[in-house]
Amino acid sequence: MPVLEALAAALSSPTAEALWQLRSELLAGGAPADSRLWILLGEYHRFLDRIACATSSREYSDLASKLDIGSISGVVVERLLEPRSARELAMALLTGALSEGLMVWATRQHVRAWEQGLQSVYRDAAWFLYEELWRWAEEQKPELPPGERQRLLDRLLQPALAPQTPGFSKALLLGRLFMLLLLSRLASVLASLPRS
Repeated sequence: MPVLEALAAALSSPTAEALWQLRSELLAGGAPADSRLWILLGEYHRFLDRIACATSSREYSDLASKLDIGSISGVVVERLLEPRSARELAMALLTGALSEGLMVWATRQHVRAWEQGLQSVYRDAAWFLYEELWRWAEEQKPELPPGERQRLLDRLLQPALAPQTPGFSKALLLGRLFMLLLLSRLASVLASLPRS
Protein backbone atom coordinates (compact mmCIF):
# COMPACT_ATOMS: atom_id res chain seq x y z
CA MET A 1 0.00 0.00 0.00
CA PRO A 2 1.55 3.35 -1.06
CA VAL A 3 0.22 5.05 2.10
CA LEU A 4 2.23 2.70 4.32
CA GLU A 5 5.37 3.29 2.26
CA ALA A 6 4.89 7.05 2.52
CA LEU A 7 4.27 6.72 6.26
CA ALA A 8 7.46 4.67 6.71
CA ALA A 9 9.41 7.33 4.82
CA ALA A 10 7.88 10.14 6.92
CA LEU A 11 8.71 8.33 10.16
CA SER A 12 12.26 7.37 9.22
CA SER A 13 13.08 10.79 7.75
CA PRO A 14 10.66 13.39 9.11
CA THR A 15 10.81 16.22 6.60
CA ALA A 16 8.26 18.56 5.09
CA GLU A 17 8.77 16.78 1.77
CA ALA A 18 8.05 13.36 3.30
CA LEU A 19 4.83 14.68 4.87
CA TRP A 20 3.85 16.19 1.53
CA GLN A 21 4.13 12.73 -0.04
CA LEU A 22 2.19 11.12 2.82
CA ARG A 23 -0.61 13.66 2.42
CA SER A 24 -0.68 13.00 -1.32
CA GLU A 25 -1.00 9.24 -0.77
CA LEU A 26 -3.71 9.70 1.87
CA LEU A 27 -5.73 11.93 -0.47
CA ALA A 28 -5.32 9.44 -3.33
CA GLY A 29 -6.23 6.60 -0.98
CA GLY A 30 -9.52 8.23 0.00
CA ALA A 31 -8.82 9.27 3.60
CA PRO A 32 -11.93 10.97 5.06
CA ALA A 33 -11.99 14.74 4.60
CA ASP A 34 -13.41 15.37 8.09
CA SER A 35 -10.56 13.65 9.97
CA ARG A 36 -8.48 15.67 12.46
CA LEU A 37 -5.54 14.04 10.71
CA TRP A 38 -5.49 16.83 8.10
CA ILE A 39 -5.08 19.56 10.71
CA LEU A 40 -2.33 17.55 12.40
CA LEU A 41 -0.51 16.91 9.11
CA GLY A 42 -0.69 20.61 8.24
CA GLU A 43 0.75 21.73 11.57
CA TYR A 44 3.46 19.06 11.54
CA HIS A 45 4.42 20.08 8.00
CA ARG A 46 4.57 23.76 9.03
CA PHE A 47 6.71 22.86 12.06
CA LEU A 48 9.23 20.85 10.02
CA ASP A 49 9.34 23.43 7.24
CA ARG A 50 9.95 26.33 9.64
CA ILE A 51 12.65 24.37 11.49
CA ALA A 52 14.40 23.55 8.20
CA CYS A 53 14.27 27.15 6.98
CA ALA A 54 15.39 28.69 10.27
CA THR A 55 18.13 26.13 10.79
CA SER A 56 19.56 26.65 7.32
CA SER A 57 19.53 30.41 7.77
CA ARG A 58 21.02 30.16 11.25
CA GLU A 59 23.77 27.85 10.06
CA TYR A 60 24.54 30.27 7.23
CA SER A 61 24.67 33.21 9.65
CA ASP A 62 26.86 31.21 12.00
CA LEU A 63 29.25 30.39 9.15
CA ALA A 64 29.33 34.05 8.05
CA SER A 65 30.11 35.07 11.62
CA LYS A 66 32.98 32.61 11.84
CA LEU A 67 34.32 33.83 8.51
CA ASP A 68 34.15 37.41 9.83
CA ILE A 69 36.17 36.37 12.86
CA GLY A 70 38.79 34.90 10.54
CA SER A 71 38.87 38.11 8.54
CA ILE A 72 40.18 40.08 11.53
CA SER A 73 43.59 38.48 11.09
CA GLY A 74 43.46 39.41 7.39
CA VAL A 75 42.92 43.06 8.31
CA VAL A 76 45.84 42.94 10.73
CA VAL A 77 48.19 41.45 8.11
CA GLU A 78 47.03 44.02 5.54
CA ARG A 79 47.72 46.89 7.96
CA LEU A 80 51.15 45.51 8.82
CA LEU A 81 52.18 45.47 5.16
CA GLU A 82 51.37 49.16 4.64
CA PRO A 83 54.41 51.43 5.14
CA ARG A 84 53.64 53.73 8.10
CA SER A 85 55.11 55.10 11.27
CA ALA A 86 54.65 53.07 14.44
CA ARG A 87 51.96 55.49 15.67
CA GLU A 88 50.04 55.41 12.38
CA LEU A 89 50.34 51.62 12.26
CA ALA A 90 49.00 51.30 15.82
CA MET A 91 46.05 53.58 15.02
CA ALA A 92 45.32 51.77 11.76
CA LEU A 93 45.43 48.39 13.50
CA LEU A 94 43.22 49.62 16.33
CA THR A 95 40.57 51.12 14.03
CA GLY A 96 40.68 48.10 11.70
CA ALA A 97 40.33 45.64 14.57
CA LEU A 98 37.59 47.74 16.14
CA SER A 99 35.52 47.97 12.95
CA GLU A 100 35.98 44.26 12.20
CA GLY A 101 35.16 43.39 15.80
CA LEU A 102 31.93 45.37 15.57
CA MET A 103 31.06 43.56 12.35
CA VAL A 104 31.60 40.19 14.04
CA TRP A 105 29.50 41.29 17.01
CA ALA A 106 26.67 42.37 14.69
CA THR A 107 26.75 39.03 12.87
CA ARG A 108 26.70 37.11 16.16
CA GLN A 109 23.64 39.14 17.17
CA HIS A 110 22.04 38.04 13.90
CA VAL A 111 22.64 34.40 14.89
CA ARG A 112 21.01 35.03 18.27
CA ALA A 113 18.02 36.57 16.49
CA TRP A 114 17.61 33.35 14.49
CA GLU A 115 17.66 31.41 17.76
CA GLN A 116 14.82 33.61 19.00
CA GLY A 117 12.94 32.89 15.78
CA LEU A 118 13.25 29.19 16.48
CA GLN A 119 11.88 29.72 19.99
CA SER A 120 8.74 31.09 18.34
CA VAL A 121 8.48 27.93 16.22
CA TYR A 122 8.76 25.77 19.35
CA ARG A 123 6.14 27.82 21.21
CA ASP A 124 3.71 27.66 18.27
CA ALA A 125 4.12 23.89 17.99
CA ALA A 126 3.68 23.42 21.76
CA TRP A 127 0.53 25.58 21.64
CA PHE A 128 -0.98 23.37 18.93
CA LEU A 129 0.17 20.09 20.47
CA TYR A 130 -1.28 20.90 23.89
CA GLU A 131 -4.84 20.97 22.57
CA GLU A 132 -4.30 18.00 20.25
CA LEU A 133 -2.86 15.94 23.09
CA TRP A 134 -5.73 17.01 25.33
CA ARG A 135 -8.27 15.75 22.78
CA TRP A 136 -6.25 12.58 22.21
CA ALA A 137 -6.04 11.89 25.96
CA GLU A 138 -9.81 12.45 26.29
CA GLU A 139 -10.38 9.82 23.60
CA GLN A 140 -7.85 7.35 24.95
CA LYS A 141 -8.60 7.71 28.67
CA PRO A 142 -11.93 9.51 29.16
CA GLU A 143 -12.05 8.61 32.86
CA LEU A 144 -8.94 10.72 33.59
CA PRO A 145 -10.07 13.85 35.47
CA PRO A 146 -9.45 17.12 33.57
CA GLY A 147 -7.19 18.46 36.36
CA GLU A 148 -4.97 15.39 36.14
CA ARG A 149 -4.88 15.59 32.34
CA GLN A 150 -3.87 19.24 32.63
CA ARG A 151 -1.10 18.45 35.13
CA LEU A 152 0.32 15.69 32.92
CA LEU A 153 0.26 17.80 29.74
CA ASP A 154 1.79 20.81 31.50
CA ARG A 155 4.59 18.58 32.72
CA LEU A 156 5.06 16.92 29.33
CA LEU A 157 5.34 20.19 27.39
CA GLN A 158 7.25 22.18 30.02
CA PRO A 159 10.70 21.41 28.51
CA ALA A 160 9.55 22.72 25.12
CA LEU A 161 8.76 26.08 26.73
CA ALA A 162 11.67 26.32 29.18
CA PRO A 163 14.36 28.82 28.12
CA GLN A 164 17.16 26.59 29.44
CA THR A 165 16.19 23.59 27.29
CA PRO A 166 18.49 23.39 24.25
CA GLY A 167 16.79 23.97 20.90
CA PHE A 168 17.69 20.53 19.59
CA SER A 169 15.98 18.91 22.59
CA LYS A 170 12.87 21.03 22.06
CA ALA A 171 12.69 20.08 18.38
CA LEU A 172 13.15 16.41 19.25
CA LEU A 173 10.43 16.40 21.93
CA LEU A 174 7.92 18.25 19.77
CA GLY A 175 8.72 16.12 16.72
CA ARG A 176 8.14 12.93 18.73
CA LEU A 177 4.81 14.24 20.00
CA PHE A 178 3.73 15.05 16.44
CA MET A 179 4.72 11.50 15.43
CA LEU A 180 2.77 9.96 18.31
CA LEU A 181 -0.38 11.83 17.34
CA LEU A 182 0.16 11.15 13.64
CA LEU A 183 0.41 7.41 14.23
CA SER A 184 -2.64 7.42 16.46
CA ARG A 185 -4.77 9.41 13.98
CA LEU A 186 -3.53 7.32 11.08
CA ALA A 187 -4.45 4.04 12.79
CA SER A 188 -8.15 4.78 12.52
CA VAL A 189 -7.87 6.35 9.05
CA LEU A 190 -5.90 3.42 7.64
CA ALA A 191 -8.51 0.98 8.93
CA SER A 192 -11.15 2.81 6.87
CA LEU A 193 -9.16 2.91 3.61
CA PRO A 194 -9.93 0.33 0.93
CA ARG A 195 -7.26 -2.37 0.61
CA SER A 196 -5.57 -2.55 -2.77
